[in-house]
Amino acid sequence: GGGGDARKASAGSNSDGKQHPNNRVNPEIELMIARNKKMNSAASIRNGQGFTPRRGDIFIATYAKCGTTWTMQIVHQLRSGGDMSFEEITEAMPWDVLALDCGQDLDADQKFTPRAFKSHETWKDIAKGEGVKYIYVARNPQDAMLSFYKFLPQWMQVDASKITIEEFVDAIFAGASNSGQIWNHFTDWWSQRENPNVLWLFFEDLKADLRGGVLRIAQFMGIDPDEELLKRVVEMSHFNYMKEHQSKFDDHFVFDKVKKQMGLEHATHKATKVRKTGGTVGQGKKSIPPSILKRLAEKWKDVVEAQTGIASYDELKKAHKASHPNFYS
Repeated sequence: GGGGDARKASAGSNSDGKQHPNNRVNPEIELMIARNKKMNSAASIRNGQGFTPRRGDIFIATYAKCGTTWTMQIVHQLRSGGDMSFEEITEAMPWDVLALDCGQDLDADQKFTPRAFKSHETWKDIAKGEGVKYIYVARNPQDAMLSFYKFLPQWMQVDASKITIEEFVDAIFAGASNSGQIWNHFTDWWSQRENPNVLWLFFEDLKADLRGGVLRIAQFMGIDPDEELLKRVVEMSHFNYMKEHQSKFDDHFVFDKVKKQMGLEHATHKATKVRKTGGTVGQGKKSIPPSILKRLAEKWKDVVEAQTGIASYDELKKAHKASHPNFYS
């Protein structure tokens, strides 16, 4: 989803404490941050974090660009048996902290059960209730960062060609995303990896074995799909299918509801989720400059390794597999 507001952002500062030579402020970055800051109102954030979900409700919780929309489609198809009647998927599955601004009632029944919600909140901030379930999807931070770089400026209607990845990473490090930073997000949700109501998934595993991923999600939801339903859900959550129906997965519903408060009243939504080169594995390593990869690795060390003792994203995946052997069999 979009980056949410930018409560702590200032593009000139670098919260990793290192001085970067280029400290002039790029007006496109400033504009991206200013618009992002207005994307959701404080009341809508409070509403999304503070409502009381019902037993059996499902949250698809991720850091931005880690497979949120993809997982939403899997969950929706499993619960509905193949429904595509929604105009845009956020109408069928409200985004917790944007629902109020979008005129959606989080307490209302949904067309299908279980009720499901999209979220980019940390475990600390997400709405909680007895018997509520959470699907958490993690993705390699290099790939997530590259995807965010290709997505957020477009969503905020700024000239992406004038923003370098270095400047974008500086802005994210300085707090430009409402979801905070991916490393803190991981560690916060990692604390819940043994919680039976939290399903930890990895983007790369979904990519390698979509059928296996759909089955795991179904089991977690308490659905026992027959072969026909399983096939249908796998087909409908495949990249090619979602690409064919991409206007149903592009956030235009949210954008049209909040564009006025962002100062974009007359704008037409431009961003897309299902990009031609999107949803790939390992692209970050190939496309991101070595100096930035180094900073991302340092950030992992300073945050994730410092808090969990786990040295890299690959090691995190291994640690999950080691502690959940039945899950992977």
